[in-house]
Amino acid sequence: MATGYDIRYSLLSDAKNMLYEKWNHEVDSLRYNANSKKEVMGRLPEPPTAAEIKALAEELYEFVQRK
Repeated sequence: MATGYDIRYSLLSDAKNMLYEKWNHEVDSLRYNANSKKEVMGRLPEPPTAAEIKALAEELYEFVQRK
């Protein structure tokens, strides 16, 4: 059985993965458009911060706590 620490760690890891997948998708789209449409790529979006990851993990944790 998972402990509270295990659940929180899992949620933190899931939040990090979700935000980095979104960020990678945005970067890949910019690169694709730059290559296929001969556009200037411009500035890449900032990667997720620790604060953003923590906020999403807390949001996910609230869902777990609901009955």
